[in-house]
Amino acid sequence: MRKSSVFAVAAALIATGFGLWAASTTNARVASPTSHGIEPFQLMMDAKDLRNAEFADFTFVFH
Repeated sequence: MRKSSVFAVAAALIATGFGLWAASTTNARVASPTSHGIEPFQLMMDAKDLRNAEFADFTFVFH
């Protein structure tokens, strides 16, 4: 009995929350960004003192 009443209360709260969300009328606007975004080429040009990746080529290793 107790488990079913807890389930009923939870279901009622979820239904109420969903109903309020569906009935809400919001006129909120998202401001568009003023910048043009990230420029990958400029990031590559400005990158300094980066470490080189080491690559070990084991293509022709025979045992």
